[in-house]
Amino acid sequence: MESITLEQAKKMRFFDLSVALGTFDGLHIGHMALMDAVRRSGTSAVFTFDSLPIDLFCEDHKPLRLFTLNEKKAALKKTGIDYICVARFDKKFADMDKDDFAGLILKAFSPKNVVAGYNYTYGRHAKGNADSLIKFGKTHGYHVEVIPPVIFDGEPVSSTRIRDCIAAGRIERANMLLGYTYAVSGTVNKGSGLGTKLGFPTANISVAKEKILPQRGVYSVDVFLGSDKYKGVCNIGVKPTVSNGRTETVEVYIISLSENLYGEKLTVRFNKRLRDEKKFNSTSELKEQIRRDISNI
Repeated sequence: MESITLEQAKKMRFFDLSVALGTFDGLHIGHMALMDAVRRSGTSAVFTFDSLPIDLFCEDHKPLRLFTLNEKKAALKKTGIDYICVARFDKKFADMDKDDFAGLILKAFSPKNVVAGYNYTYGRHAKGNADSLIKFGKTHGYHVEVIPPVIFDGEPVSSTRIRDCIAAGRIERANMLLGYTYAVSGTVNKGSGLGTKLGFPTANISVAKEKILPQRGVYSVDVFLGSDKYKGVCNIGVKPTVSNGRTETVEVYIISLSENLYGEKLTVRFNKRLRDEKKFNSTSELKEQIRRDISNI
């Protein structure tokens, strides 16, 4: 996969190109239907934005994401797409008329096919939709393929639905909708050392602020240090038994790994929710519960 800018795309000559349009946060099983369609023949490309368009209008309350930008690029690369074009969503894009936006796609890619989801919108006030895209394509000589919703348990799969599942701690359901195991990555930073004192040393992970975290609680996880994989138990919360209960942290106890991990980058994949976070009457009760958690992963 080659990563290109919009300006670079305008200067390139594509042959028999199909381009998929979307934000692709999480690249879930619904998105993968678009990837299948765009790779069907010829050269394939994805045009997307560096953020969620709603971010521009909710500066103080930006919705959390399933992907960082780097995670989105890495996930798209794994699909086998030939080109990915990421544009910065700014006021200029937000103010663009729907026909001007469709014209920009035509000018930049000269596509043979354009692929979009059934609920794709574009242009000022989201006035453009699948129907207007089809109409524009017919006028300007390219085919538009609209991908219908992928239905799971009677409802369309969407990034919003998946975010809601993760925020509610329904991680197993979220994983089914994603088609893979949800993960967060971050650098290990120095914590209070309380885990070590309890006999269960934990790695405190600093996660990108735009990433959505599962609901507070304890989870069975797989932990990746480079290419090495370990089983673990992750606590997301405020550690009410041993702290003042104000600062939320992501801490993971990694089974069969006791080395100093400060400064290392870890990836934590959430397999299932084990229990809610709770305050115990003593550290002895907490230690016994951690042992039970480990036996349940």
